[in-house]
Parts: sequence; C-alpha cells; structure tokens
Amino acid sequence: MAGGRPRKPRQAKIIQGTFRKDRNPGREPTPPVVPQVPKPPAGMNRWARRLWKEMAPDLVEQDLLTTLDLAALYLCCEAYGDYEEAKQAIFRPMDPKTGKRVRRSLAQYLSGIDPWMSIEMLSPLNLMGLRRNSQTAPELAERNRAWTVFKAYMTEFGLSPASRNRIHLPGPKEAGQDPMEKLIHGA
Repeated sequence: MAGGRPRKPRQAKIIQGTFRKDRNPGREPTPPVVPQVPKPPAGMNRWARRLWKEMAPDLVEQDLLTTLDLAALYLCCEAYGDYEEAKQAIFRPMDPKTGKRVRRSLAQYLSGIDPWMSIEMLSPLNLMGLRRNSQTAPELAERNRAWTVFKAYMTEFGLSPASRNRIHLPGPKEAGQDPMEKLIHGA
C-alpha cells in the first residue's frame, strides 16, 4: 500500500487555487457534477438525514458533488448519524420502566449506575460488576469509531476547518470584477 497524501480531484484543486496543468494527469476521470440536490437516501436516521440536507446543497452549489461522490456523502452522513446515536445511548438513555429518555453524565455512564436504578439494585455486591471501562464500553467505542470515519470524510470533502482553510473561493466583488478594472486598480 502506497503512503503519502491522497490525491485531490481536479475540481478541488481549481477551487483551492492549486491546479497546475503540468502536474495534473491528462486522463483524470471527470464524473458528471450533480445538477440539483438529491433527496437523502432511504434508511438514514434523523441525524444523518439532517446533515445530508445541510451539506448537499453547499456541495452542489460549489460543483464539488459528482455522481461518484454520492456514496461517500452517504457514508459521511451515516457516520455522523452513528455518532449521534452512540452519544444518545451514553448521555440520554431510555428508562426501561417509563420509556422516556433521561439525562446522565459521562461519569454516571462509566460508573455503570443508571439513573433508573433503585437503592436495592446498588448493593455492594452488585456494584462490583457495574463499572464500565472507557476503552471497551461499546457505546464509547462506537462513538469514537464513528467520529474518526466522519472526520475523514469531512476532510475529503474539504469541510473541516483545516481543509477549508486551503480553499480560495472568489468573493462576490472578485467574481464579477472586470479584468481591466483589476489591472487598473491593482486588485
């Protein structure tokens, strides 16, 4: 497996202002740009759908979303949805008696003592096996895995603060300015 940085698509280089024809492969595939914002795929949870509806319009507007990127956007949104579900399982679990969500802190989660537990359930003998390990607790492990995947996809789309910092988009004044005006005024 080769190391190094992953290659950027041509459109990302053009937007960032780093495109050089001599360093670009002559036969780079150019999949068609998605012309309008697609509906979120079926089966996404509410957090994944919400992120899709927030991200897709911006990606379409900047011509960054191609037909081949739809699967990556789907996976990015799914990872975010998984992250939010794991976070809910940690901080807002469902009380089995009432069916309502209750709040708990990370310390409460790691202690293994859930808010709906009664005093009888908390005898010293029962407390021995309740404590959760922060490295192996399933909800924490899933949350951390989903965060890692989500962060990687955000970087691929140029949507993290660090990757966005490398993109130069013309502002409203720059975009419509006449080239002769630029020359005369030194802009």
